Amino acid sequence: MTQLAKRSRRIAGLDGRRNILLKLEYCGTNFAGWQWQENERTVQGVLKASLERFLQHKVKITGSGRTDAGVHALAQYANFTTQNQMAVVDIKRRLNRMLPSDVVVLACREVPWSFDARRDASWRAYRYLICERLSAINKESAWTMERRLDLSLLNKMAEIIVESRQFENFCKTKSLKESNECLIFKAVWSRHGGFLRFDISANRFLHNMVRLLVGTMIAVCEGRISISDFADMLSLKIQNKAKYIAPACGLYLAGVGYERNIL
Repeated sequence: MTQLAKRSRRIAGLDGRRNILLKLEYCGTNFAGWQWQENERTVQGVLKASLERFLQHKVKITGSGRTDAGVHALAQYANFTTQNQMAVVDIKRRLNRMLPSDVVVLACREVPWSFDARRDASWRAYRYLICERLSAINKESAWTMERRLDLSLLNKMAEIIVESRQFENFCKTKSLKESNECLIFKAVWSRHGGFLRFDISANRFLHNMVRLLVGTMIAVCEGRISISDFADMLSLKIQNKAKYIAPACGLYLAGVGYERNIL
C-alpha cells in the first residue's frame, strides 16, 4: 500500500473539516493567470471570492498547476477545506451560479484529508493549438497562422523531446532549479480540421517550457534555426536559451494525473 493510499483512510480532519476537490475549466483570456495577485483578476482569486461568499469563512485554495496570463485550462484541479457539510453536488451548483462565465466547475468531490492537488499530482498534460489560417474567431484560443506547417518535421522534433531529459534551455532563467530534469511521457503533433495540435505530458514542467518548445519548433519549420540546433539545445551541446516563445493564447492545461483511488 502506498503512502497516499494509507493516508486516504482518513477522509475528514479531527475537527470535522472536509477536503473538497474541484475540477475546473476556464478561458484564460481575461485572467492574469491562475495564482492570486493583488489588484489583478485571477482564476484563484474569483474562485476564492465565490467560495468565501457562500461558505462564510476564509478559504485556502491549492491548484494542481499555475497557468500564466492568457493560458486556458481544460482540466485544472484545486482543493480546499471546510467544515460546511453541504453536499458536493450543491457546492458545484452554487459555484457555477456565482462564478463568472469564463470559469466552470466540471466536477466536485470529497477526497482524503491529506490530499493536495499540487503535491500529489504524478503527471500533467498540456495541449497547444495552432490555427493554420487567419481567423477572427480563434485568435484568443489558438495561435493563428496563414500557412500550413510540415507535420512530419514537427513530429521528428517531438520524438527528440521525448528522448530528452534536461530542459534548462527551455525555461525562464529565474525559474531554474538545482535539477531541471523532466521525464516526458508523450509528445506528438496531429492535425484536426484546420488546427495543428501538440500534446505533451510529463512528470513535471518548467516555467514557459511548453511555449518555448512550441515556439522553437515553429522557428525550425520557418527556417530560422535548424533541427540539429534544436536537438543540440535539448542535449545542452548549445548553452543558448530558447528565444522563440509561442503566444499564451494557444496553450491549455489539458489534464493532471493522480492515483486511481483518489479520483
